Amino acid sequence: MDDDSIVFHGTLSQLLAKVESGEMIPKLQASHAPMCKFFTAYYVINGIRHVVPLVHGPTGCPLYMSDIVRTRECCEERGVPLEPTACTTLDESNVIYGGEGKLLEAVKEADKKYHPDLIVILSCCCSGIIGDDVESIAREAEEQVNCRVLALRSEGFGGDFRSGYEDAFKLIMELMEPPKKKVKGTVNILGARWGPTLTEFNEDMEEVKRLLGEMGVTINAVIAGGCTVDEIKRAREVELNASWCYDWGQKLGDIMQERFGIPYSKTGQPYGLRATKEWMLGIARPMGLEDKALEVIERETEQVQPYLDYLHEALNGKTAIIEISEFPGPIRALSLARMVEEFGAHPVVINVHPYTIKERMPSIKFLLETGVNPEIILTKGLFRLGSFRSSKETEDELEAIVRKYEDPIFFGNSARYPPCPVVNLTLLNPAFQPQYGFRGIKNIAALVRQALEYKDLPRSKLLRGMLYGPK
Repeated sequence: MDDDSIVFHGTLSQLLAKVESGEMIPKLQASHAPMCKFFTAYYVINGIRHVVPLVHGPTGCPLYMSDIVRTRECCEERGVPLEPTACTTLDESNVIYGGEGKLLEAVKEADKKYHPDLIVILSCCCSGIIGDDVESIAREAEEQVNCRVLALRSEGFGGDFRSGYEDAFKLIMELMEPPKKKVKGTVNILGARWGPTLTEFNEDMEEVKRLLGEMGVTINAVIAGGCTVDEIKRAREVELNASWCYDWGQKLGDIMQERFGIPYSKTGQPYGLRATKEWMLGIARPMGLEDKALEVIERETEQVQPYLDYLHEALNGKTAIIEISEFPGPIRALSLARMVEEFGAHPVVINVHPYTIKERMPSIKFLLETGVNPEIILTKGLFRLGSFRSSKETEDELEAIVRKYEDPIFFGNSARYPPCPVVNLTLLNPAFQPQYGFRGIKNIAALVRQALEYKDLPRSKLLRGMLYGPK
């Protein structure tokens, strides 16, 4: 590979230093620009059952949310009952004279029509620019309807994508009532933010619930991954908050610890044996369940020992090329890097965009503290096309990178065509879910075995040509 194609080659800590200094942040926003504050705020609110997100803006703003997120991803693909997304449909007159009156009427209509447990007003760029007082309208409307009404300033220009979900999590805290009692042996799982959509794997959550149940721990709420308003109201009654993903749960966990005194277990994602042990003990120790957790860990480890042995045998000495394109996402990619290193492979993570490092700075620093510091390569294709999606340019660069390493194995999107075994980690591979915990160890071992046993089978040149054009 021509070295001119590589923009950065170093470790995660070195990339972090360049991002903090501003050296690696492109000035031009292109298709790599992350979701705006409105999008991520909506995704958090969408994770609450029987809630009506009320978008205060023109009709186009909620289109993607209602059509793609709620209708396709939740209802059609996950079998979740379809719930509405409402909109005030601001027009030119409202932009000139204000839309607060229209917003008040929309809240009352949504309550009468849908009878929800909660209505959340979400401002968009339009209502944010004209300065409508959504908070005052929410307070006024709540006195006239039969449910809670909250307002969130989520106009896209009002912050980055991270501030959207963090502000939404803070808003949810307004629903948390003073505890009537402390329920021993209960936890909240923090950090799910899309609800019943494709980024929150039901199978991973089922494994989390299973392991907690084996330790004698009950989940009060998964905030906000399909939880109810009542579960959020009871959230302060738990013994402990634990993370679904440290990156997304960290802010809410820290605030609830500071404001309510609820301890927060700070652990990474349970990929592989070592991280799974840490995740379980991070919950068990503050709850006085360490002995029980160790008993479960010993039993579960014995059951998956053949799979652990196979992963050591299969990955030891290899170079694991891990890419975040389509899946598994930046934090999962780094968690995978730690896992493959545990089994003797050398991890190389490709094209973690500097925006990802900037927006997830606390989590990146946390991972570095836990010893996660893999080799990182950024290519020109990432910056030129600016997309996390696979492209002809990034495919060519990936193929060239793989040829530079001895005994490589690729973890990522099965639509890639590197000259090495491909471990298919895409979302649409349900037969090999979950990837968390002990069951995840079995599934990842099966995926690795599949990749190595069928590595010599020819792959479709026609499909490659359709995806990336002729060589």
